[in-house]
Amino acid sequence: MTLYDLTIPSFLQSLRVLVRLLDKAQVHFAIEGRDIAELAALRLTPDMKPFPFHIEAAINNAVGAAARLRGLPAANIEAPITLSELRNALAAAIAELESLEAHEFDGAETREIVLPSPKGARRFAGLDYVLRLALPNVHFHVAIAYALLRREGVNIGKRDYLGDLPARA
Repeated sequence: MTLYDLTIPSFLQSLRVLVRLLDKAQVHFAIEGRDIAELAALRLTPDMKPFPFHIEAAINNAVGAAARLRGLPAANIEAPITLSELRNALAAAIAELESLEAHEFDGAETREIVLPSPKGARRFAGLDYVLRLALPNVHFHVAIAYALLRREGVNIGKRDYLGDLPARA
């Protein structure tokens, strides 16, 4: 198994889950007679970031990790707020991840990943970065987006969070 195998399918699954969650949220808000723009203000607690941030963070973590693992700089997307902006950002990220090929990740397991921080840079080997930070970060932000929508009454469940799974044998 390569780091491409470990990351890209998982990142794509997670971002596609967010697309479907937005679809279900849009239907739910319409049925309830609520303005979908309310998504922009949803927070689990006052000190947590709002719903759009979690979409943005999932995208930036997935696309950023894919870039870093290939030895490229990670660029962050502009902060999407509206439903249309969220959808466009997800579509662009999915397209970018779908365009990647496994050979681009050759050597990524041992490639040094340096994450700058005001408190001092964090350094990881590629595999450690994927297992300890990249995958958990993407999953965290998808889970928070899911929880916010669930709390608002959107009819979603575990299967919606898991997304597409392989067919049963």
